Amino acid sequence: MNNNTSRPSIRYTKPGKLQTHQLTLLAIVLAARIVLSYVPSMKFGSYAEIGFGFIGTAISGILFGPWYALIVSVANDLITSLLHGQNFFLGFVLSAALGGYFYGKVLWRQTISRKRIFIAVLLVTIIINLGLNSLWIKIMFDRAWMAFLPLRVVKNLVSLPLNTILLGLILMNPTIKKLLQKYQF
Repeated sequence: MNNNTSRPSIRYTKPGKLQTHQLTLLAIVLAARIVLSYVPSMKFGSYAEIGFGFIGTAISGILFGPWYALIVSVANDLITSLLHGQNFFLGFVLSAALGGYFYGKVLWRQTISRKRIFIAVLLVTIIINLGLNSLWIKIMFDRAWMAFLPLRVVKNLVSLPLNTILLGLILMNPTIKKLLQKYQF
């Protein structure tokens, strides 16, 4: 009997083909993101809120890369919309997908640094939160930009440093860093 048992490789064996443990990790992260959706967020009126879902999105991006993080983000958005009884709007699904993509593009297989974390959060804040999500709110509620945009700008000026600091504290933790590197696709 051979005592030299080695762990299965975390990397792909064939491009585009997931191994069982990789699929399991995808499911675990998706489940954790769904659980995070139940953590109460701070609401500022009807059009702005600060939540913790970005943590799951960033971890998805770090572990799976931009394309699988995009898929996990879409699945998470669809499932949480159904579970919470929220109105479904395809624009917000696109925003969720791009959030996963941006975090994956900036953080996947990179040295995690405060600068990289800030860049990822900044991209999501400007392009998705202030840009696309404001557009989706305008389309859905047929409101004038000036009715909700100032509040959204203030919210994002507050959330940008908060999200960056919180994500930095989590991702720069040596234990978390080691686990993320170990299980990256």
